[in-house]
Amino acid sequence: MDPPPADTFTVGLVYVKPLEMLAIGAMLDVRYGSVATAHGDLNDYILGRIGDHNVVMVGPARGDQGTVATAQFAATIRLTFPNITVGLLVGIGGGITRYPVHDVRLGDVVVGAPETGPAVVQYDLGKRTATGFEVTRSVAQPPALLRKVVSKIQANIWLQIEEEDILASHLARLSKFPRLQAYGLRPWAPDRLFHSAYAHEPGTDCATHDVQFEHVRAPRKPDHIAIHYSTILSGSTLMKSSEDRDRLAQEYSGALCFEMEAAGLMDVFPCLVIRGISDYSDSHKNDAWQNYAAATAASYAREILMNLPKQIIPSPSGTQNPVKADGTKSPSDARDRHHYAVFSGNNSGLQLAHNEGSMTNHFGRG
Repeated sequence: MDPPPADTFTVGLVYVKPLEMLAIGAMLDVRYGSVATAHGDLNDYILGRIGDHNVVMVGPARGDQGTVATAQFAATIRLTFPNITVGLLVGIGGGITRYPVHDVRLGDVVVGAPETGPAVVQYDLGKRTATGFEVTRSVAQPPALLRKVVSKIQANIWLQIEEEDILASHLARLSKFPRLQAYGLRPWAPDRLFHSAYAHEPGTDCATHDVQFEHVRAPRKPDHIAIHYSTILSGSTLMKSSEDRDRLAQEYSGALCFEMEAAGLMDVFPCLVIRGISDYSDSHKNDAWQNYAAATAASYAREILMNLPKQIIPSPSGTQNPVKADGTKSPSDARDRHHYAVFSGNNSGLQLAHNEGSMTNHFGRG
């Protein structure tokens, strides 16, 4: 389908891994063709619509990951799509379980929106002092509008009368794609949380480890996906050490997830971080739950957009015109264009987008 104008896109969906891109793509109601990108924007986009919102999907080059790679590609998104006001970072992460108070399990979703404390902490950036390591960087909170929608969804869950999981209908969308059907199904690999002192034995399968090394947890309905709201710990290295995991978990008592990209993204592209839990951040980490975890995160992202109010695009005359579901605008809107100035946290200079008119920054306002 031909795409609507670039300035009618208001939501940016950021992924890192190809499997995350596939899971998010399955959530699109409509997929559009491509648009011409602005000078200086080297990204490749997937365009579509979810509910009332025109969305752009974007990620780094295949194989790139970490805070630096994420910041580099995110800084130029608004050169082509100047009216992006909502950002979601969607993908997989490693869990920090605090059973039984916070019973994080594989396939659950952790949202970087705690009631108190920071949404994201870059735990490996700071200074080494005589008393230890001190984190010196604070990361911006998600835009207020997104935090309000998170609260709305949480209330919807508590007020549900039906027993069906709130994400079930979104996960079911994967069944329409023959090659993605497995993404929406819980993996065959058992969900096992081992004692911190028990390291994975090289060359063995976690399914064969003795039960004496496993935490005993209360049974849970097999199709239930719990949604947790917490601080997310972001760093430049993959967490596979139960010792380091537990040390950092003790230092950041509100954290339930590790990941590698949010700290590089939040300052240049304010967003809500959504992570599906694919492992427990220890030596037993494997890939068996990654596809399903990506699918649960993408399902929650879709739920966010289905509850997000329709975005309003200001016109040069100061009037506000809602973007229609198909991206069309009134004839007067179609004639109007803007100049947009974008400042990047990694850039000392001014980057100009494409269009004509008054200069306004609407990103992350709320």
